[in-house]
Formats: sequence, C-alpha cells, structure tokens
Amino acid sequence: MNVQELPISAIDQSGRLRAVDPDYVALLASSIEDHGLRQPIEVRKTGRNKYALVSGCHRLNAAILLQHESILANVVEADDLQAQLLEIDENLFRRELSPLDRATFLARRKEVYEELHPETKQGGDRKSDQTDKLVRLIPTFTEATAEKLGLDARTIRRSVARHTNIPTDVREKISGTWLADSGSQLDALAALAPDMQRAVADFVAQWPGVRQVKEIVRQISNRPREPKAGKLEKFLAFFRKCDSDERQAIVEYAAEQMPAVAFEAAWDKASDYNKRSIVDLIAPSLPGFAVSEAA
Repeated sequence: MNVQELPISAIDQSGRLRAVDPDYVALLASSIEDHGLRQPIEVRKTGRNKYALVSGCHRLNAAILLQHESILANVVEADDLQAQLLEIDENLFRRELSPLDRATFLARRKEVYEELHPETKQGGDRKSDQTDKLVRLIPTFTEATAEKLGLDARTIRRSVARHTNIPTDVREKISGTWLADSGSQLDALAALAPDMQRAVADFVAQWPGVRQVKEIVRQISNRPREPKAGKLEKFLAFFRKCDSDERQAIVEYAAEQMPAVAFEAAWDKASDYNKRSIVDLIAPSLPGFAVSEAA
C-alpha cells in the first residue's frame, strides 16, 4: 500500500455514481472524531499534486465536515475504468444498498466489466480460434460478479434488468422513496410502459402512503377496486402454488373429511368402463348381494 497524507483540496470527488448520504457522513464524522480514521480512502494520481477519488467518498466528506485539511489516502494505480470498478465494488461490499442502488451499481459494473473484457459480451468480437479459447478462460460478467460478491446469478440478472427497464429520470424521481427499497415493487414498476412509470413516480412523490404499484396504477387509471378474494379464491391461489405432492396430500385430506362428496365427484368424472369396474369392486360388500346371487 502507498499510504500518504494528502491535502483534501487536491482530491477531486466529482462524477460519483451515488449521491452522498448526509446522515451517514455525520455518523462517520462522529466515529472519526472519537477514534480517528481507521481505513484510508483510495485515490489515483491524475496530475501533479492532483488526485481523483476512487473509494471512500463518505469518509472524505466526514473529514470535510470535521474541517480537516488533510486525510490519509492509499494512492493506487488505475485507469478510468479500473477506478470505476473499484468504486462500484467498494459500495457493493461495504454499504447497505437499496435494491434500486444495487441495480445501478451492478448495471454499471456490467458496462465497465464488458468494456475491460469485450470478448465476454454476448455477440462479442471473436475473430479467431485463439480468441475463442481465451474467452472460455475469462468468466462472463455474471459469473465473475457472482463469485466476487457472493450473489447468485439470478439476483444479478434481475438487478441489472431493473436498472435497464426503468428510465433514468424515473430512477432519479424514486431514489430515496419507499419504492427504491422494495425489490418486488421495482419489478412491478419495470414491467410498466415508460409513461406509466413516470406517472407512478409522480404519484409516489405526492402520496407516499400508497405502497403498492398495482394500486397506484389502478388509481391513476381510475379503475374500480377489485373485490376482495373470498375463501375459495384464497384457497385456489394457495393450491396453485403447491407442488404435486402437496396437492395430493390436500386432496387425500379433503377426501377423508367428506368421503361421500369425494366419491360423488370421482363418479361424475369416471368413464362408463371405470364406473362398471367400481360397481364390480364394491358390489360384493353391499347388503343382500350374496342372497341375490344365490337366488
């Protein structure tokens, strides 16, 4: 590590992917005041006595809040893309992110990774057998990110899709709202047309108490409220989610509770051949069968 004490005025922190959280800065400032800076920020040199921030934006702003003139920094060698990757990974690793912020960082990580490794892109440049062999040695963005961050591939793809399918202006409007903190509601938003997404974003800003995208769309569209599901609808919805073994267990339990109803339902659906087989099976157990047969 190349740790130096640098003047804060020499560090450029523009162009960050995520806005600074003032509450988190205040919390860090209190910690730094009590215990000092436990981990240096990371910067890269961009000119004589000039540096660009790579990671540690909140730590830097905490030092500024404390009116420090200098800060400990690890000076790393990195180009623009590598520096962005370091910033992205620090945020993905170190801070609790909302689903919206995570989507932003993962989508940008995908762009940076594929710029650094264009041969891994779907339909990327593969002009020779040698390149093809090299591609197989370099993991795709999803594989590399899953391994590095400990996320499953499905989570990564879903997060990137959220970012891709929600326009930039909509993401900016809903940032910091309850909607940014709900992955399922972001997915519901992403499934809408862009104009409806913008209408939903405006609605969220004005009426934050309504916290279901489906209900917001209903109100925007002025549609009547759907009647509440009755017991049968709730049971059928539950039954559809069950696997085959669970469904069989439910059917067997129901048959035990009301055998006559279960038999009648089975009889109504049986073919003539099956009905005859049932009669042949149970007839010997019926009262008077032996007498009739003997006669």
